[in-house]
Amino acid sequence: MEPDTPIMTESDGARARFGAAILANGPPDSLAGELGAPHKALIDLGGRAMIDYVTDALQACEEIDRLIIVAHETGAAPHLQTDVPVIRPRGQGFDDAIVAAAHELSDCDYVLTCTCDAPMLTETAIRHFVTSCRNSPGADFAYGIVKGSVVKGAYPRTVRTTVDLVEGRFVSGCFAAMTRRFLDTNMDRLQAAFAARKSKIALGRLLGWRFVGKLLLRRLSLVSIVRRAEELLGCEALVVISPHAEIAFDVDKLDDLELARQWAAGH
Repeated sequence: MEPDTPIMTESDGARARFGAAILANGPPDSLAGELGAPHKALIDLGGRAMIDYVTDALQACEEIDRLIIVAHETGAAPHLQTDVPVIRPRGQGFDDAIVAAAHELSDCDYVLTCTCDAPMLTETAIRHFVTSCRNSPGADFAYGIVKGSVVKGAYPRTVRTTVDLVEGRFVSGCFAAMTRRFLDTNMDRLQAAFAARKSKIALGRLLGWRFVGKLLLRRLSLVSIVRRAEELLGCEALVVISPHAEIAFDVDKLDDLELARQWAAGH
């Protein structure tokens, strides 16, 4: 992969290629351990592994040109039963997964990452996110979110972590997309941002305490967050507000699993 590789757009007469990576890296989390599953991706939903539903949705979307699963040898990889290529990264970390995905999908203009625990994902939601990225070809990093009211309307019994902004309450989605240009030149920045996410002190140093204070006081806007992300990542960023609640539903606890199993019973 060469730095500063131009991103192909529809206006160039060529369709930008999207490669998708389902992230099933890392060891079993607490939910998988409680259920005796080797990994969250393999938790049973209606007689199928949870990751199979994610795979089905991505395979059904014609906007996705290539699909891989990233899973570590000591975690989900040996237990996956799928015809999708399984890429085994060197380590179990998020950065290991992204490096492996970027290398394997080097023939694609964008690498779209998707979590393995979003079983209600639909082809329509995927297409909306990809189309939004294609409509903003200057953005090297894109992230999906959903309005809290939309999620609550679709899943009134579920409790999701929200971020309160000037424009309202939002829930993080399961999608992110990065261009080859970004992956080639800004991986270190992405790793630093991810490494700081679980430490309030590290996050404060990274974002700036004034920024964190405004966030806590609900005085931040989406525009402010995008600008700060662009400063940290060194690229143009895009926040995609999706109307599809399913991208903001992931299985983190037993209540989520029960709702997902009820949904799976009808599919």
